[in-house]
Amino acid sequence: MVEAAEAGRSVRKARRSFDNYKTKMIALRRPDGTVTAPRKAMEKVTHEYYSDLFDSHAHLPSHEIEDDGYVVPPVPLSEMRHAISSVKNRTTPGPDRIRSEQLKNHPPILVNTLVRVFTRYLSECNVPPTQWKTRKTVPLFKNGDLHDIGNHRPICLLSAVYKLFTRAILNSFDRTLEHCSPPLPENSMRTLEWDRSGH
Repeated sequence: MVEAAEAGRSVRKARRSFDNYKTKMIALRRPDGTVTAPRKAMEKVTHEYYSDLFDSHAHLPSHEIEDDGYVVPPVPLSEMRHAISSVKNRTTPGPDRIRSEQLKNHPPILVNTLVRVFTRYLSECNVPPTQWKTRKTVPLFKNGDLHDIGNHRPICLLSAVYKLFTRAILNSFDRTLEHCSPPLPENSMRTLEWDRSGH
C-alpha cells in the first residue's frame, strides 16, 4: 500500500487487492453443487475446471522441418545483461525460488554460464531441462463467491532462468527476421513513423 501511495494510486484499491491476495481458499464447490474442503478434493476441482477451460480440440497438422544449414548465432553477452537488468523487481519467485533481485546481483561468471548454456540449447534445438518448465500456479481470489473456482484467477509462477531463456529465443527470432527481411524504402519508413506517431 505504501507503493500505491507513493505512485499516486488509490490506497483503497491497493487495500482491496491486498485483502483479495491474502484470502485463503478453504473450500470449493463441485460441479454438482456440493462444497468440499479437503485439500486433495479441492485440487481435483481446480484441475478439472482449468483442464476443461483451457482444453483445445483444434487439430494442428505436423510438419517436417528440413535442415537448411542455418547456424544459430550465439546469444550476445550484452543481450543477456540487458535481459537480466530488465527483469521486474519484487516479483514472486517460481519453483526455483530465484528472485529477480538475486539475478541482478549476479557474479559475472553467471552471465557467461547462461550465455553458453542458452546458446547450446538454441543451436542444438534441444528442449530445456524439465525443471525450467516446472511452474507453480497460485489461484488468486477476485470477487464474488469464494467457493466458486471461477472467481479465482490463476497466476502462473515460472522459473526465473526459463523466463530469461524464452526472452533469449524471442530476441534470436527478432535478430533473424531483421537480418532476413529486405530493407524498406525510405518513403515506407516515413509512412511507418507517421502511423506510429498517430498523426
